[in-house]
Amino acid sequence: MFTLALLADDIPIAPEDFRDDQRDQLKRQIQLRYVDRIIPNVGLCIEFYNFVSIKDATIYPGDGKHSCGEAFVKVEFQLIVFQPLIDEWLVGLVMKSTQKGLQISLGFFEDVEIPSANLRTPYMYDSAQERWVWLYRDEETNESVNYFYDKDRLIRFRVTAVHFAEARQNRRAMSIVGAVGTWGWVLLVPSYMRLAASSTTIIPTARMNKSV
Repeated sequence: MFTLALLADDIPIAPEDFRDDQRDQLKRQIQLRYVDRIIPNVGLCIEFYNFVSIKDATIYPGDGKHSCGEAFVKVEFQLIVFQPLIDEWLVGLVMKSTQKGLQISLGFFEDVEIPSANLRTPYMYDSAQERWVWLYRDEETNESVNYFYDKDRLIRFRVTAVHFAEARQNRRAMSIVGAVGTWGWVLLVPSYMRLAASSTTIIPTARMNKSV
């Protein structure tokens, strides 16, 4: 789910910051440029990780309007990136039910959809309450129970696709499609186990893999 991505870029340092620590300035500029943004075909940038190499800076003359004599430093660095893998299992909250399916939040990322065709069968959409229902039947007792995909309930799902839009870096340039499988029903988890909206470390299956 979380991995390290190796990037190279020319990072600017303004003249008024020349006296400050170079590494601190470079880190700040990298975080401003990349964190909370989508890198196409890579994932969502979460945080700066480390420097790999820092080369000599090149200072270009400024015109006082579009540039002011910034120093551009060629830097190789690693970022922590949210990069879900196909067939990986994630846990999220049900945000909304529509006739198309479920919208899921991971707390730090909300462009997750589970199409109705990927829900556990048999299922139906309750238009009056605007929520999906799993029509469960116990094979031993033949008892029928309706389980509702209620808002703010935890759900476990499998990643079936990750789409990147052909656009500039932005928060909506990546979307995840999921499916609820045999072990996807987790609405029996106690109600106090909620995903904090600001949390980025709540997914229990998170791991760190170096990919350069």
